[in-house]
Amino acid sequence: MEFLIFLIIIAVIAGGVYLFKDTTNSAPVVEKSVSKPKSDVPSVAELKKLTKQQLFDLAEKKNIKVKKSGTKAEVIKQISSAK
Repeated sequence: MEFLIFLIIIAVIAGGVYLFKDTTNSAPVVEKSVSKPKSDVPSVAELKKLTKQQLFDLAEKKNIKVKKSGTKAEVIKQISSAK
């Protein structure tokens, strides 16, 4: 009787090991990263709609160096060339 219980316990353990073992032999899945552009700078038309102060704020947010003494057109050119 004890031998039968022992066999049942061994069968249950072996079944559990079989069910939970990793049966995949493939390499891990590596997702391709989608590379974003260097900076998400708006188009020139969108930049022209902003005030000069808003352009300075955008440049600071995007870590783009612009001349504070430049005209609005020059600032737009500097920001758009940083794409």
